[in-house]
Amino acid sequence: MPVNTRSDAQRSRVLLVDAVQSLLEAGRIGFSIPELAAAAGVGVATAYRHFPTPQDALQAFHRRAIEHLVQALAAVDAGPDPVERFHRCCRTWVDQAGQWGPAVRYIRSSRGFIERLADGDESITALHDILAEVLNALALQGKTAEYDLTYAVLLWITIFDERVVYDLTEHRHWSPAQVTDHLTRAVAGALGITV
Repeated sequence: MPVNTRSDAQRSRVLLVDAVQSLLEAGRIGFSIPELAAAAGVGVATAYRHFPTPQDALQAFHRRAIEHLVQALAAVDAGPDPVERFHRCCRTWVDQAGQWGPAVRYIRSSRGFIERLADGDESITALHDILAEVLNALALQGKTAEYDLTYAVLLWITIFDERVVYDLTEHRHWSPAQVTDHLTRAVAGALGITV
């Protein structure tokens, strides 16, 4: 009898989280764990070991989406011009939201961003920190009128909400470039960023 290895468990978890995205994109919001297991091609017992409830699976998918966003934003070259970095981060964000936004838009936390940040939520803290770094570089060069970094991050994530990106691309039929341009200008205006 084969032994279940750590890599098998990791592979099963990835398949399950991928299946969450597929189910949500298909509009299957109220899926059960057996349905998730079937969509992932894994056994029901395996699915329950990873995710005792559908809510646990949804949270894992949401956390992974934020982690991918943070990784993509962290890969944006800081360079000498903080305004250009801000623009590149905005483009990266819209590109990322195009990949997982249609599924993530169904997931909402009852807890606010600042509340989760204060509670030490790792993915929220990582997102806050990378965005605050970008905004702090702008502030140090006098390129923004807002110096409360957590408030500024809150405004940025509110304007770049995946539901907004989804609405503009799917229902206004804007290109990613148009979405990026409009949302970037909205954040710049809200934060007094001189571009």
